[in-house]
Amino acid sequence: MKRLRFSRDVWLLIALFVALIGFTAFIALRQRERQVQQEIFVPYSSHSARTEGALALYTWLEQIGYRVERIENRAFQIMENTRLLFILGPTETIEDDEAEYILQWVGRGNTLVLADRAGFFSNGLFSELDVEFDSLAERVNRTALIQPFMDAAHADLQIDTFNALELKRADFVTYAQAENKPLIARLAQGSGTIWISTTPEIFANENLRSENNAKFAAALVSTIPRGSLIAFDEYHLGFKPEFASSFMDVLYDRPWGWGVLFTIGLLFGYLALNGQRLGRVMPIPKALARRSPSEYVTSMANLFRRANKRGMVLQHYRHSLKRRLGRPYHLNPELADERYIEMLARLRPDLDRHELVRILNSLRRTDTSEADLVKTIEQAVTFGGRAIKK
Repeated sequence: MKRLRFSRDVWLLIALFVALIGFTAFIALRQRERQVQQEIFVPYSSHSARTEGALALYTWLEQIGYRVERIENRAFQIMENTRLLFILGPTETIEDDEAEYILQWVGRGNTLVLADRAGFFSNGLFSELDVEFDSLAERVNRTALIQPFMDAAHADLQIDTFNALELKRADFVTYAQAENKPLIARLAQGSGTIWISTTPEIFANENLRSENNAKFAAALVSTIPRGSLIAFDEYHLGFKPEFASSFMDVLYDRPWGWGVLFTIGLLFGYLALNGQRLGRVMPIPKALARRSPSEYVTSMANLFRRANKRGMVLQHYRHSLKRRLGRPYHLNPELADERYIEMLARLRPDLDRHELVRILNSLRRTDTSEADLVKTIEQAVTFGGRAIKK
């Protein structure tokens, strides 16, 4: 029986079909990935009509005569004529400068509604207001107002929280509590008002079906004249401006980019099957001289020295020290120094807190000499090593 043999052209045709099948599967997978990314649900977003979304509140405010806008897909900025701002369950860090900006806006006679469940990120507003989270013994699903508030009923509000507020100040009024700890409080800020809570679920689509929750939401906005502008902070829910895509992003995420990759793959496959060289043969050197790690370190140090980047070097060691000390306790090194030291001191009572404060303050300096730079870094490294050994 004669043995079947395929010519090179047949093998090339088979390879082409295999490549087409792989390319088709790749396109299907990429389109599915992008579809899944677009369907990611963001709780408490005014875009979402799901149970934990806030589209119902957004639409209702618009229907009763308010102008509503979303702060999203641009730099975070509150319009001057905005009278009320909702920040519901932020999932992005509110930086200290952003917190100061928001509080200055409130102080000019405006209202802020801040409802945060507490996450693994820093909320600069809580630091600025001297407010912290305090865990509850049990999950709380209902609470009642303990203060008269416009036409809001004293019946139970639908909520869902494991945390209460710990306010380290006296100028606040508690409106709802659990285990004698505040869940909803009102603060004065200049000429404005801040409503702060650990339960953004009050304003969720599902819970606004409750008459009591709806009355509470109506009471919050009743002091704002109809026709005024009310804003929803979507920026700190992840709706930030999209930066221009790089060439590699476009090549990997666009159909024409996929076509270019497919064409290049076919070209190289054809050249390989036909035995075509892509260049002249290069002899392999017997010994390849490699630079030592010390040469790399020295060259990088000289570059930083010429560029006068002492502040950048200190910032690097400051971040490394915080990451090294907080790694065993899963502390975020991006936390503000005061908050970070407070949390670390609770976990490490034996830690020399004053020495750590002094070192971190020294590492924050930008106007330092080379001698002070070396001395400060040596102190940071020594302190980190000593703390880890303990």
